[in-house]
Amino acid sequence: MADVSNRSEWPPNLDAVLAAPKNHRVLWEDEAVRVLEVSVEPGEREELHHHQWPSLMIVLSRPEYVNYDANGNEIGPAIALPPDPVLPVAARLPPQRPHFVEVPTSEQRRLHAIRVEFKKPP
Repeated sequence: MADVSNRSEWPPNLDAVLAAPKNHRVLWEDEAVRVLEVSVEPGEREELHHHQWPSLMIVLSRPEYVNYDANGNEIGPAIALPPDPVLPVAARLPPQRPHFVEVPTSEQRRLHAIRVEFKKPP
C-alpha cells in the first residue's frame, strides 16, 4: 500500500476531491473508505490530481479518452477494457500518481464511474 504520510509523493492539494472538484464528488466517507462519483463530460479536461489509495472502480460509461501524466505526456488508460465492453465493469486499481483525463469533444458520452477508495488496509 502507498505511504500516504509521504506528502512529497501525495501532496494534499492534488487530492482528487480538492484539485478536481468538478469531476470528483464525495458520495460517502469515513475513516476507512471514501466513495467518489467521477464524471468527465465530452470536451472537458480534468485538473491535475492523484488518488493516493488503492481503489475499486465501477465504470458506468466510458467514451474514448486520453489520460495524461503530471508532465502532460499521454499514458495508457487506468483500466484496459476491450472494445465495446458490457458495462458496468469493475476493476481494482492501485494508487494513481498525478494525472488528468480529457474526453474529446467528438465523444457522445461522458466518462462516468464510481470509485471506492480504501484508505486503510483490509
